[in-house]
Amino acid sequence: MGFYFGALYWFVVSYLILYTLSPVLNAFAETANARLYVSVLAIYFFFEFTYGWAFNFGAFNSGYTTISFIGLYLLARFLYKYSSKIKIFNLNTSKNLLLYLLFTIIPVILLFATKHDLGTIAYSSPFVILASVFFFLAFTKMHFSSKAINYISVSTFSIYLIHCHPIIAPHFKELMRNAYDFLGGGLYIVFAIIFATCYGFCCVVLDKGRIWTWNLLCKHLLDNILFQFNNIINKLYTRIGL
Repeated sequence: MGFYFGALYWFVVSYLILYTLSPVLNAFAETANARLYVSVLAIYFFFEFTYGWAFNFGAFNSGYTTISFIGLYLLARFLYKYSSKIKIFNLNTSKNLLLYLLFTIIPVILLFATKHDLGTIAYSSPFVILASVFFFLAFTKMHFSSKAINYISVSTFSIYLIHCHPIIAPHFKELMRNAYDFLGGGLYIVFAIIFATCYGFCCVVLDKGRIWTWNLLCKHLLDNILFQFNNIINKLYTRIGL
């Protein structure tokens, strides 16, 4: 149990650190010009792919650390801000989806061909980063609105948090491994799609319950505590002349 609580602790701390740093990251994203932004991302991903993927140093932990999340955050902001101005990113939806499939299939082929992980599906893998980039760009070219999609998308992050939880992840991997051994190729794909859909739906439902509980708690307790805390901070600032 000590391992699980320790892993959960560092998992939560990573996101709290990222949340704390987000104003600084946003300020850089808003003020940096394209050349500076590209230089920072190039240097960052050089170290990410070298130490985080090729050598898998502990500080990167296969891309599951605050360092890696900072890089992904800055990359997403860069694509949102500059992708339409850069030719290589200015492709139509079909080409972006094809590139997404390409960089998704390559690591899977390598995984089955070599029988070794090689880190090809880690968050620090260039295949995963590139697949994410072109998947993101594909959707930036689509123009539609849906209240249902917006309602569900708010809770999609919960799918990642739950299936990567140190208590859930080993059982999740064992289930999928046993399903592949028992069903084989074709049936396993069908099972994986159905299971992923049902699993994602359950995670979203759980997250909606969490949101409802959190909002109720904020309304009756946390909002009042934060209000009193802000009053204390404002009085302190007034006394020291800020």
